[in-house]
Amino acid sequence: MAEATLRVFRGDSNDGKTIDYRVPVAPAWLSWTPLHYIQGYLAPDLAVRWNCKAGKCGSCSAEVNGRPRLTCKTRMDELPQDQPITVLP
Repeated sequence: MAEATLRVFRGDSNDGKTIDYRVPVAPAWLSWTPLHYIQGYLAPDLAVRWNCKAGKCGSCSAEVNGRPRLTCKTRMDELPQDQPITVLP
């Protein structure tokens, strides 16, 4: 299975920083799948919001590589994986 680096913002509105996580990536994964991997295996205190899983509610929205996106609709294979993929609130 391929791997990618996710650079994820950790903190709150007053203070925070990005932390790099190496995660597995499978074909057709959505960008929230590695976030759930991080939450489940690497950083259980990571807050990841989602509700509908269908791109309708917007609760999974994040800034991915500088663009506002829904993580339930953004495919990992559409993002360059030769550099860290930045995920900000």
